[in-house]
Amino acid sequence: MSGMSNIEVSQRRSVREELLRSGVNPYPHTPRYAPVPVKDVISNPQVGSFTAVAGRVVSVRRHGRLVFIDVIDDGYRLQCMLNKGIVGDVKFEWFMKYIDLGDFINVFGELIYTKRGELTLSIRDYQLLAKALRSPPVKWGHRLLDPEVRYRKRYLDVMMTPDVRRIFEIRFRTIQEIRKFMWDRGYIEVETPVLQPVYGGAAARPFKTHIWAIDEDWYLRISLELYLKRLIVAGFNKVFEIGKNFRNEDIDVLHNPEFTMMESYEAYADYNAIMRLTEDLVSTVAKKVLGTTLIEYPINGEKVRIDLSPPYRRVRLVDGLREFAGVDVDEMSDDGIKELLRQHKITLSGGYDRGRAIVKLFDRLVGREHLIQPTFVIDFPASSSPLTKPHRNDPGYAERFELYIAGIELANAYTELNDPVLQEDYFRKEEERRKAGDLEAHPYDWDFVEALEYGMPPTGGLGVGIDRLVLILTGSTSIKEVILFPMLKKSETSSSRQV
Repeated sequence: MSGMSNIEVSQRRSVREELLRSGVNPYPHTPRYAPVPVKDVISNPQVGSFTAVAGRVVSVRRHGRLVFIDVIDDGYRLQCMLNKGIVGDVKFEWFMKYIDLGDFINVFGELIYTKRGELTLSIRDYQLLAKALRSPPVKWGHRLLDPEVRYRKRYLDVMMTPDVRRIFEIRFRTIQEIRKFMWDRGYIEVETPVLQPVYGGAAARPFKTHIWAIDEDWYLRISLELYLKRLIVAGFNKVFEIGKNFRNEDIDVLHNPEFTMMESYEAYADYNAIMRLTEDLVSTVAKKVLGTTLIEYPINGEKVRIDLSPPYRRVRLVDGLREFAGVDVDEMSDDGIKELLRQHKITLSGGYDRGRAIVKLFDRLVGREHLIQPTFVIDFPASSSPLTKPHRNDPGYAERFELYIAGIELANAYTELNDPVLQEDYFRKEEERRKAGDLEAHPYDWDFVEALEYGMPPTGGLGVGIDRLVLILTGSTSIKEVILFPMLKKSETSSSRQV
């Protein structure tokens, strides 16, 4: 924060003290006049009527005996006018002395149109509701230029920039519409533990914590999967959960260690049924939130039109490698695949595995560049998918799909493995990989295997990254733009009062 800003804070603190000494509370408990939402006022203006609003002062423009004030309430702006001839000298001068940009005020007056045709509240009385000790860093409607400030102090970003606020309004609507969609299709919403004795459901490095009450190390969940599948075992046919996952991984434009997922599980369904569910979910949510299934997304500096209406293309993973990268892994030996890994500087923790190598090559050579229109990439190598049922026609592959839109992996889904003996075998192989150095290998979860031993019906599961879906719907290019408070490294001045 600049020296001038420190001076301003000191001056505003002095104003606060002066108000208190004069008997005025700069932070009253309630407004004097019950405020009507500005949104309601401007959507149905009752010109000539008297009403009250409340909000933050973001602009003050003085023209002699008139002062025009812009007040923002819940993202909506209303112009207010203070006329010295109407309110009198005392109220006029008090306002000019004590009301600053950023303050919250309560105003009462008559709705009029100015000569320029702008809806305006002609003030008869006003009240200071909260004295801001810092002024807004930019004019309302202007974006903060420093991304460090934008992400670290998101409240300023949202406060001053309607376009940023709109992104988060879309995010909240998206979550709301996902819930409605799942409810309408008979799914029940449940809650599962965030702290778990054994993490699982994905390939990821966890965050560990210590539970002092029982003196044990537990983990923040990396997935919602295994507890939701326990509920299918319990007899619920359709369940879903929207919740936070935590993965101790890279921070980049598509990854944040804390992120939001929607996972669902449906008894007597397979990955074909889940593909239909997924494309219906994405297209319905887009239609409800944006009013259209046609979006534009910036790719390589150009806005590309993407159609989210179903049906979506389906392509086998190995066919995608052949089509987009010219790599035919079906015709390649392990030595040939290892050479490709070396060429593209791809490493496999825990040792070479053909299936995992093929998936890594696909991620590097195909994903972001080619899968722009909605595409289901289906049938992954079995060894890369330890929670997935082997393909009914080719057990070397697993009935798994990932959905790509705008080159972004948005969803992951399986025909769920429900054979406890096979699941136990897969877990043991994962444990071997862990011992060989693969820190993202799936830990052995004996309790989950025991749950499967009681019997789980054929089941289809789905995981959708909500942050990434909002990324696509808003045309944003970094996940930090759609997470209110993304993870950032502590700043050197984090303990100070600096902005």
